[in-house]
Amino acid sequence: MILSSKVVATAQGRLVKLSEVKPSPRAKTLAKKAGLDPPFVEVVLREADSVLGVSRGAILTLVKGLPCANAGVDLSNAPPGYAILLPSHPQLFAEELRRYFEREEGVRVGIILSDSTVRPLRLGTVGQAIGISGIPGALDCRGKSDLFGKKLRVTRRALADQLATAGELLMGEADERIPLVVVRGLRIKGRGIPSPSVRPEECLYFSLLGKGLKRG
Repeated sequence: MILSSKVVATAQGRLVKLSEVKPSPRAKTLAKKAGLDPPFVEVVLREADSVLGVSRGAILTLVKGLPCANAGVDLSNAPPGYAILLPSHPQLFAEELRRYFEREEGVRVGIILSDSTVRPLRLGTVGQAIGISGIPGALDCRGKSDLFGKKLRVTRRALADQLATAGELLMGEADERIPLVVVRGLRIKGRGIPSPSVRPEECLYFSLLGKGLKRG
């Protein structure tokens, strides 16, 4: 089961009224660089663990180890005058929801909380799993043979993110009003890895470009 992070955040009351937000001097400075409203940027700074850089229209941040534009704070699909945040404790929410289905409905189900993200040098959004329970976050394909018998040495499949992206094909980004997608018939082959997260020094992009990113 793939759930939109926004519907979970809304259910948790993770909405901020921007007219009640007083921007700090730092928020005003970054807002000018990014071309964003200072109250919105103030909310971003409150939610971000660190700021990696600023571009026109977005602030690149880290939130709980995930790279996020604007710390996941969004104006789309939020009431006018409000910003919607990422869900509170998404991993815990996914685990509790899975246990609820097992306890109350007697069914085994995997849960993925999905949020949109962008990838380096690629146009458009894809899905990103921010909470995972009952399903591997990734699959280790190392040691398997390719078509010509060569052993895979580094390949690991981002299973949860792949499913999150597939779910967002149906959920959409605008007014589709499809907050949940059920996946059936999934066959998982390979050694499961609980979390797809890696440390910045293990990431291809961060390890090569990290020295040029300014944390704050």
